Amino acid sequence: TGHLLGAAGGGEAAGGSEPLPAATVEEKRQAVVEALRHSWKGYEQYAWGKDELQPVSHKGKDWVGLGLTILDSLDVLWMANLTKEFAHGVEWVRDSLNYERPKPISVFETTIRCLGGMLAAYELSGEKVLLDRSIELGEKLQKAYGAAGLPYTTLSLLTGHKTIPNWTGGSLLLAEVGTVQMEFFALAHHAGRPEFRERAQRAIDLLDSQGGGLTDGGRLWPIHIRPESGRPSGSTISWGAMGDSFYEYLLKTWLLTGKKHEQYKRMYLEAVKGMQRRLIIEEGGLTYLCEEKSGKLVRKMDHLVCFVPGTLALGAQHLPEQHDEHMALAAKLAETCHRMYTLTPTGLAPEFVKIVGGSMVAGANHNLLRPETIEAFFYLWRFTKDARYREWGWEIFSAFERHCRVPSGGYSGLKNVKLRGSAKDDTMQTFWLAESLKYFLLLFSDDSLLDLNTHVINTEAHPIKILPS
Repeated sequence: TGHLLGAAGGGEAAGGSEPLPAATVEEKRQAVVEALRHSWKGYEQYAWGKDELQPVSHKGKDWVGLGLTILDSLDVLWMANLTKEFAHGVEWVRDSLNYERPKPISVFETTIRCLGGMLAAYELSGEKVLLDRSIELGEKLQKAYGAAGLPYTTLSLLTGHKTIPNWTGGSLLLAEVGTVQMEFFALAHHAGRPEFRERAQRAIDLLDSQGGGLTDGGRLWPIHIRPESGRPSGSTISWGAMGDSFYEYLLKTWLLTGKKHEQYKRMYLEAVKGMQRRLIIEEGGLTYLCEEKSGKLVRKMDHLVCFVPGTLALGAQHLPEQHDEHMALAAKLAETCHRMYTLTPTGLAPEFVKIVGGSMVAGANHNLLRPETIEAFFYLWRFTKDARYREWGWEIFSAFERHCRVPSGGYSGLKNVKLRGSAKDDTMQTFWLAESLKYFLLLFSDDSLLDLNTHVINTEAHPIKILPS
């Protein structure tokens, strides 16, 4: 099978098991490609056309109903040179992708996974059907915008009926309204349709104007946003769940526009300053990025937050005045994220950790095959060439292979990372291929696989070409 495990230079493998043989960087890259092939094989065999593979029970399940795994995986299949698998995916988009579905779908997830995935694959391959289907989807998603100019949470692509779920108290979520800019700016460019860009821009203008004043040069946005005004609501502040990609897109949209849109740079620097002043703590030799509720620090850190060291490192390459400070913080946070993995006997991170008495403890024991730490290691490897990031990445890849691989095809999340032989959750998340395996591929490939001077990677790991002025 070409199935290979080994820790860089030998030594302990993740999860404290026996030392494994050393492997070359090329062997590691080949192991990642084999994992991609194994994931796709399971999906093709048992779940074709469904959103996600259930690898243990050999079936598929839908929650958006748009063949999510296919749309999310096209670009990584292309990048891994899996041409047969890529062609099969494109054929499905051409012949079977159907938007006429009444069930409400997540506007945010459909934008970052489906629209982002098809646009990136179109740019890489030139397959025109991917652009045509992107424009069609983009047109339908326009119906998600409310009167004030913010996209609502869910939308029926068939009827255009949009809703906000009850559990948010009628509020929109910061991450959802602030994470459509890259995709719609790119779509506007390719389609020659400026209204796609203008709508997405209006959402950021509202968040900027309604986001409150500066405190010591920094500001942070609560995660709940009122749909009728764009005003923040409540006092929960998070760079993890429900906040994360808003902050990420402030930097990345600035880069995507060729650094010509100063508003995004200003808001990004305000947000990072606010984060440094209010949410960063150092305990037990580790640096944590916490949350805030009612003005008080909540001593927990989501694994989702592990995107931050990568984003800080990316931004630092374009911000000479902040370079050293942002790179130093990125390295410290990446070390904390690495510790989330070495904390457990499986060598896989829990969904979040708490800081108790100066120590890190698991806060929720499941692992969904999330990509954020690998993403951080990729950016830090790319910009520093410090070998530890490849070593840490290989430890984590080896732990996924050991505990999450399903022999008949695919990989599954775990219910309890604190238990060797934990039950699997029987779900292969689409971001396993789209993000986790893509960042592993990038980590162990030459820089030429993706030029970060010409592309910006969206929050679902889809590379989008920097827009011409």
